Amino acid sequence: MPEKLDPDLLQFFAEAFDSFDSATDKLTEAYTDLEKRLETVNQELEQTNRELKQSLIEKEELHDKLACIMESMTASVIAVDLNGDVGLFNHAAESLTGIESGKAVGKQYQDLFSDRPYLLHTLKAGKPYKNHEGFIKNPKLTEPVAVEISTNLISNVNGDVLGALEIVHNISERKQLEEQLSRSAALAELGKMAAEVAHDLRNPLGAIRLYAGMLQQELKDDRKELADSVVRGLDSLETITYNLLSLARPVKAKFEFVDLSELLDGILSLTQPAMDEKSILLKWHLDRQNQVVCYGDFEQLKQAMLNLVLNAIQAMPDGGDLEVHAGTDSEKELVSLFITDNGQGIPADIQEKIFTPFFTTKPTGTGLGLHTVNRIIQAHYGRIRVLSTEGEGTQFVVELPYDARQLQPPVFQVGGESTQAVN
Repeated sequence: MPEKLDPDLLQFFAEAFDSFDSATDKLTEAYTDLEKRLETVNQELEQTNRELKQSLIEKEELHDKLACIMESMTASVIAVDLNGDVGLFNHAAESLTGIESGKAVGKQYQDLFSDRPYLLHTLKAGKPYKNHEGFIKNPKLTEPVAVEISTNLISNVNGDVLGALEIVHNISERKQLEEQLSRSAALAELGKMAAEVAHDLRNPLGAIRLYAGMLQQELKDDRKELADSVVRGLDSLETITYNLLSLARPVKAKFEFVDLSELLDGILSLTQPAMDEKSILLKWHLDRQNQVVCYGDFEQLKQAMLNLVLNAIQAMPDGGDLEVHAGTDSEKELVSLFITDNGQGIPADIQEKIFTPFFTTKPTGTGLGLHTVNRIIQAHYGRIRVLSTEGEGTQFVVELPYDARQLQPPVFQVGGESTQAVN
């Protein structure tokens, strides 16, 4: 017969199996809970990775945008680290200094720009500079460039200094405008003074002109020629005083329909004797298919064109060809006038000065003729250009709008009176 098991032992094994089953159930529950937690952690990690990836993409996009902004800036931007090594050198800095970015980045600022102490002083002493004016030499340019320099430290959000930054603005155009403004103010004062002198001269000149005219009628032979010379001299003085008065007086055009071919025909007929005297051949070209007309002040335009034609005649003392061309540009709504001679030409170094008042190369010139021409053209919202080669000839190009009235500021009714708007 089989031996009977001890009941206590059976009870022990039964309790052990129950404990094992209970432990197994707990382990299963713990494993299941762990799996759920692991899944949650994985999801959180994936979300964090996505956010980090998106943040990295946004930072890269921001970096690219900032780089594009830096390269697009008209101001020169140069940044250095704590050691003074150049880390940023934008396109404007290349243009201003004549140094390529690849040859500047990584180099010591001191080695590149030993004559500019502001940035390194800011880096060492922490002192920023604001709008310091000076000049920068560019090896590719003959003249130094006028600039305005500002510097500051570069710090992070915690206030730790990372380096220094220099911003340089090219102020050459501003300096030129300031000089032009200064010259304009001086010329305005000079014009007022000249007008006062001319005004005081007109009355005695008028009386002298009257007496000289009476002498012309009474004198004969050689004495009459002397009187004629006096009258011609007085006429020249009267012209000079008139030009001086017009210098201080603003040019105001009275716009009306002007046939420029008719205007030029009259001028060329008037100056034909002078051309014949100097053996000058006139070549007169007119666009016959399109009527060359505009709205302007007939007398003022006549004065301007007459001055240009006379200048061309005077430029050919030994004869030559005078070519006058008038045409239209329908796309730009302009009429163009070309007055060309093959005379002495204008030296290149004075071509920019010929429209300046009182500037002249003629022994008996006043220097007001071309200045007056330029003022008249500007009053008609046009422009005048000169193309000249010394020893070969000169061409003046005048461009006028079809209808300058459309370019004037509008006139509004205020309280029953018209008021001119200001541009």
